[in-house]
Amino acid sequence: MRKLFSTIIKLTKKVVSYIFYYTGVTGYILKKKLSNKTVILTYHRVLPVNLRDKSFSHQAILVDPANFDMHLSVICEYFKVIDTRVLLNGDKECEPRCLITFDDGWRDNYEYAYPILMKYNCPAIVFVPLDYISTNKTFWQEKLGYLMWHASKLDSNKSRALLNKYGIDEICKSEGSKKQSAIIDYVRSLKARTYKQLEEIKQEFLEIVDYGDGSYVDKHMTWDQIRELDKNGIEIGSHACSHKILTELAREEVISELEKSKTSIENNLQAVVKSIAYPNGDYNDVIGDVARSEGYMYGFGTEFGHVDESSNRYNLKRININDTVADSKPVFLATLIGIF
Repeated sequence: MRKLFSTIIKLTKKVVSYIFYYTGVTGYILKKKLSNKTVILTYHRVLPVNLRDKSFSHQAILVDPANFDMHLSVICEYFKVIDTRVLLNGDKECEPRCLITFDDGWRDNYEYAYPILMKYNCPAIVFVPLDYISTNKTFWQEKLGYLMWHASKLDSNKSRALLNKYGIDEICKSEGSKKQSAIIDYVRSLKARTYKQLEEIKQEFLEIVDYGDGSYVDKHMTWDQIRELDKNGIEIGSHACSHKILTELAREEVISELEKSKTSIENNLQAVVKSIAYPNGDYNDVIGDVARSEGYMYGFGTEFGHVDESSNRYNLKRININDTVADSKPVFLATLIGIF
């Protein structure tokens, strides 16, 4: 029933988006609502559909390259694409502006998003998590999803007992993409667990699954790839070091995360790091104070909204983009405007 309701809601939004677009309502609202404002877009992964059976990232952070190409075409048609040099400069332009950002420094940003950005000559910011760059390390969500998926394929008492312990033995009886999606959704539900608890769960599965290097498609960029982005007009920002939620850390740990990541990126690129995107978007005044004292000019969160010169520069609102909310021009524009 819940799935049916979700499908109906999605279909209704799509129908309304198309009606608004083709009757001119969307264009009118865009000009009226977004004059003198900047829309900051949050992308994570730009990953082809045919590679997603090898990935354990949630659909909420996935965009197909063809859709991303369409997005940039739409953005260039309706917005002035900017970088951080003019983000909050107070210009009284009527034209809506757009800033494109990427969180997490995924390898697919280099392989698929970067060429499309170059095609449209669009600037962007890529926020990289220091501890994962040029390594085989994987975020806990993707790693745990991989481990559970492969544990479900083992025909052993240990694997069955472990899957039963975490209540996923039944969902693991399904096959293919259905099982993969169920495991990814389950892993997403574990976000409230402490890092110690998550590490204990991972270790239990590592005892029965040979992880190796994990899934190639769920890796992050190398420094050589990041340097190429930097040389070609893509700004590199900090996504801290460990990708831990900063509001759950002591002030001293937050200082270390922000200072170390900024210094290391600057040393590797010989460029000033001006911006940070907070892991998971979690923010409080302590985080903002530390970001300011460490020399960052901007801090990016995940709260939905648009920005202007009056916005808090250390908790800038953004709009998360994925295939679900941006699979066509009318739906994409409705999402950017905030119609729904």
